[in-house]
Amino acid sequence: MALGSGLQVWSEKVATKQKALQEVAAGKASVEEEKQQQQQAAGVVVPSFFLCPISLELMRDPVTLSTGMTYDRASIEKWLGFGNNTCPTTNQVLESDEMIPNHTLRRLIQSWCEKNQAYGVERIPTPKALLESDEVRGLLHAIAGCPERDVVKQLWRLAKECEHNRKCIAQAGAVPILAAAIGTLGMAMDMDMETCSDALGVISLLQLNDGDKKALANPKTLSSLSLLLLTHGSSHLDAKINTANILLALCEYDPHLKGAVGELPGAIKGLLKLLKEEDLYPRAITASLRCLLSLCLPRRNRVLAIDHRAISIVVELLPNTEKRNKELCFALLELLASCAEGREAISNSHLAIPMIVKSMLGVSHRATEHAVATLWVVLSYASNRSVINTALQAGAFTNLLMLLPSECSQRAKLKARDCLKLLNEVWGSYTCRPADDFGMSNKRNHVFATELV
Repeated sequence: MALGSGLQVWSEKVATKQKALQEVAAGKASVEEEKQQQQQAAGVVVPSFFLCPISLELMRDPVTLSTGMTYDRASIEKWLGFGNNTCPTTNQVLESDEMIPNHTLRRLIQSWCEKNQAYGVERIPTPKALLESDEVRGLLHAIAGCPERDVVKQLWRLAKECEHNRKCIAQAGAVPILAAAIGTLGMAMDMDMETCSDALGVISLLQLNDGDKKALANPKTLSSLSLLLLTHGSSHLDAKINTANILLALCEYDPHLKGAVGELPGAIKGLLKLLKEEDLYPRAITASLRCLLSLCLPRRNRVLAIDHRAISIVVELLPNTEKRNKELCFALLELLASCAEGREAISNSHLAIPMIVKSMLGVSHRATEHAVATLWVVLSYASNRSVINTALQAGAFTNLLMLLPSECSQRAKLKARDCLKLLNEVWGSYTCRPADDFGMSNKRNHVFATELV
């Protein structure tokens, strides 16, 4: 009863938070709508050549490519950052990725904005000067000597400005220096969380090569990252999310690192703690679940996660998280159920089986597949009647039957049939059945299932 009450309070707090965010978003949207209506009433039309061909929005920093086409810098940098080497408009292969600032067009746009300020058109800010290699090297030299907070923060500020800056920082060899700095900070008696957070912010914005990942896999750096995950409160939430994403990248880069990361004192415990943040931030939950799915492939790590109450934490998370994270939750449950400790934890949880049965339908085909596979493996190895009784009481028989003619995957249907066989074999021998109100329905289902399996 206490757990149910706690979940209800938790759900109410999340709902209140979401409502407040929706009200803020609605307020901003209404302001934008008011501006648009004001501009439309005054007949203000943005000249077409002021609009970026990619974003179709007013260009703030127009740049021209080797093909002669002009785009907003942020849009074309994003396009090139995805690995494209062509001009989006002409589809010509670019001779170089050099971007020449179009000062003339920018002055025209600025002049037009100033003339229409009375109608809600905002003046575009002057673009900042692009970062030079010498400046980056100077900052990195200072960080390598002694990672001062102001210097690391300045580097992070520059990395956030534009893709050009990020390329410049990466090419200067920033990641190994920042990784060493994080390792050094973690060894201090009083870990400088702000500096670590800013360093991780820079790393998260860069494309990591094999050398960068090798530097981040340094034992001192990994130890610092695990300690960061254990910090209390949501003040360093972005740093924790970046840490989870970095650990995932490292585990995918070198599978042998999964064992080393799992042995760190706070890695798995910290990732599970991230799933219990009071405000249930979707980004944090996604990062943690994805990292846990990779990290828990070795059996030893699965057992460690289960020892840290992973089953209960994931099950309690399910009612209040979004669809994509529900899918990740069920994928993790299936993985944890592949070992005896995980199946025992699911069987002993009074919420796990009912939640799995309930979520077979209505979430997504992927969630259905993981949920049915988890139920099948738990029922297959069940050592007592209470597990099957719990599944029957939760409506497993009916839900499994409904899956057979549905559009779910073949794997889900095969597992559903196997579950029905297990339930059908013992249906008559169990005294604990679903409510009498559904007795006739259950008898029909039993007969139908007998014919199917």
